Amino acid sequence: MFCRVAAKELSALAPHLASANVRLIGIGLEALGVEEFIEGKFFDGELYIDTDKKSFKDLQFKKLGFLNMVPALIARVARDAVRKGKAWKVGGNMKGDAFQNGGLLVVAPKGKKVLFEFRQDNPADHADNADILKALGIEVPADLRAVTAVDESVKVTDRECAEACAPCLPSNSDTKVE
Repeated sequence: MFCRVAAKELSALAPHLASANVRLIGIGLEALGVEEFIEGKFFDGELYIDTDKKSFKDLQFKKLGFLNMVPALIARVARDAVRKGKAWKVGGNMKGDAFQNGGLLVVAPKGKKVLFEFRQDNPADHADNADILKALGIEVPADLRAVTAVDESVKVTDRECAEACAPCLPSNSDTKVE
C-alpha cells in the first residue's frame, strides 16, 4: 500500500511536469505485483524494474532490518499512508522486499546535476510534492496540498495497520491480529 500511495501522490504532479517537459520515471525493485500496479494505474509515468536492485545499491538507499522495521510501521507516517490508501481505495499489500527503502532524485537535463534528493527513512514516507516542484522551478499550485492531504476523518484501526504491515514482520503462529 505504501508504494501505491506514494505513486498516486507523485502522479498528481504529472500534468505540471509534462507542461514543463519533465519526465517522471519510477524504478521498482522487483517484478512481484508490477502487473497489478500497472493495471491499477497508480503511477502516471514511465516505470522500470531493477530486479537486481543495482540502482538502489549504487544510490546507497537504506535497507531496513527487523529492528528498524517495527518502529517504522507504527510511526505516524505509516498510519497516515494506510489512511490515504484506505481513502483512495488503492488496496495493496506488503509482499516482496518491504525492507528496501528508496528515494527520489530530481535530475537536471542530461543528468548533469542533482537538483533535489530525498531518501526514505521509513517505508511509508516520501518526498513532498511542493519540494519537487520548487527544485524544478515550477510554481506550486495553491491546491496541491489539498489533492494529497491526509483525510483525518478516515479512521484506521490498529487491526488495519497490522494487516497492511503484517507481511513485514516475522511470522509467529502464536501471534494473532486482534
